Amino acid sequence: MAYEIDFIGVTKDKASKDADAICLRWKSGIDHYGNQLYKVGVIDGGFEAHGDALVEHLNKYYFNDKEAKKSKADKIIDFMMVTHPDQDHTIGLKKVLENFSVQKIYMNLPWLYVDELFDKVDDGRITKESLKNRLREKYKTIADIEDIAVEQGLTIYPAFQGTHVEEKMLILSPSKEFYLSLLVESEKTPLKENAALRQDGIFAKTINCLKEYVLDLFESWDIETLRENVETSADNETSVVVRGIIDGDGFLLTGDAGIRALTEAMDYMKIRGEDCESEISFYQIPHHGGRNNVSPSILDRMLGEKVEDGETCDKSAYASVAKDSDHPLKMVTNAYIRRGVRTYKTEGNTIRHYNGDMPERNWTKLKKIEFSDYVEDWED
Repeated sequence: MAYEIDFIGVTKDKASKDADAICLRWKSGIDHYGNQLYKVGVIDGGFEAHGDALVEHLNKYYFNDKEAKKSKADKIIDFMMVTHPDQDHTIGLKKVLENFSVQKIYMNLPWLYVDELFDKVDDGRITKESLKNRLREKYKTIADIEDIAVEQGLTIYPAFQGTHVEEKMLILSPSKEFYLSLLVESEKTPLKENAALRQDGIFAKTINCLKEYVLDLFESWDIETLRENVETSADNETSVVVRGIIDGDGFLLTGDAGIRALTEAMDYMKIRGEDCESEISFYQIPHHGGRNNVSPSILDRMLGEKVEDGETCDKSAYASVAKDSDHPLKMVTNAYIRRGVRTYKTEGNTIRHYNGDMPERNWTKLKKIEFSDYVEDWED
């Protein structure tokens, strides 16, 4: 059962910010007429422009409907997954729901856990109902997706650790307990613990987007400048981390997960007797290649330790970024390359990873990212 994973990109005039929109499918058998059957999934949908591009791509390559003349009922998407609530992952999914027959959705909805969170509310004026409404306002895009799903009669499944998706995929993180703890930390949730976090400056430090980087920090094959003690936002850490294994070939999709979520994912694989380094050959680079989401030690667990200078393994990694984006950062791509992983970026283009006998597209061969002797200074 061969498979393919497409990372959707759009031109700069349509979207200038980094975003994630992914679709994938794998062979699942032959029908009575001898036609090839597939399981089809969508994981995140980017901004509105990515949603449009995703619809066009699915019609052309997955459903043989370039002119979009087939009925919605004839174009079945077996599952849709929302990794986390950020708009650069969610807005475009509304387009998917409008144009295809989605069978099920995997998505975590904060307001479903008001009863478990309410004792941490530090404002006596807040009721459970007002907290629920406040969370729906703060996470409006996924609330909209929930409303559309209810209108269409779709079932939404929690995306927690241990959940199997179409038999071939398994959610590694977050566990429900981890997810609830992250909601407590989130700046969008009016709870006691947030005050201390805000005073420490964690939110400001991790959420602010850097616009310009100076490449004046030297690296070599033996000198790595990624740091261990970095953090990303609580909302990013809620990202669903999912692994797939199809005919012995494994892939890992990570959304905007940070070190804590990736550690939970690796720990869960270990408990199951699985090994990410040996069983996974394709990786999504977390958070468009940001340096606050990975560290040398977590990459060693995920990818394997450093290889000899210039050596490569049978592994590859993709980062979803806009055209002319500063991401993925060079210190991040260097770290992947040091571990033998061929590394690529969308840069506004749609790119495909595939394994086995999938339909030919005659696309241009990807150009891998090269090792850089200078990387972004941490003082930027």
